[in-house]
Amino acid sequence: MTRYGRLSSDQLSRRTLLKGASAIGVGLGIGSTWRSAMAQTPVASPLASPDAGVVETIQDILNITATTEAFGVTFLGTAIANIEAGNYAQSFSLPEVQVLKAAQAQEQFHIDFFLSLGGVFLTETFTIPPEALTDRDTLFSAIVLQETVEIAAQLAAFQTFTELERPDLVKVSFQYAAEEAEHRLVANYALGARPANDVAFAPVLFATVAEFYASLEERGIIGGTGTEITYPGPNVIDASMVIETVPGGMEVDCAAA
Repeated sequence: MTRYGRLSSDQLSRRTLLKGASAIGVGLGIGSTWRSAMAQTPVASPLASPDAGVVETIQDILNITATTEAFGVTFLGTAIANIEAGNYAQSFSLPEVQVLKAAQAQEQFHIDFFLSLGGVFLTETFTIPPEALTDRDTLFSAIVLQETVEIAAQLAAFQTFTELERPDLVKVSFQYAAEEAEHRLVANYALGARPANDVAFAPVLFATVAEFYASLEERGIIGGTGTEITYPGPNVIDASMVIETVPGGMEVDCAAA
């Protein structure tokens, strides 16, 4: 069983995830809040009807994605600074710190690309529970949860990009989500989950990327009460361990006969 539970689409609804995750926003003083949220099972949400047409714009998706990655850079950078300052109750291995630094650099490369397409930050200020900066398991649990919902956001983006006949953006969105899945895997491994690669298919949690953004507000990451952090965060990004810093590769344009 993973820290956020196994997918069971016929037992719970997406509301269950948001209910559990919203405790993050209202229970910031409880050290186990983010870990207890992980016990909730994120479950598939019905996709928007193919006949419904485009429900959000490319600009919406670029803005939300850039903002999400700004949170990632800032959160990881703040955590790394606290690790190096000895503020965590537990120790971190060198490979764990390297993973966090590489992840932060990857998030910044994502930002650079999405801003180059015209994305803009919706906010550069975020709030997190203080225990995420002092407790190792809370940190990694938060990463597992965040990467789970970020991947689900890109699954929602696929629908809009497909509706608009933009295979180039479908490709980039997949490249981005695939890398976020790596973050989820290594964080799950650091938590002690065995096997850490415990999901055969990423759960579909949102019909739109706007729903994903609303979930960040519900969880208190945006507009919450806790430790306030502002992009880009305290530490210098170390990109020395990261390759493939732009989404290259060929595109395939598929159409029905």
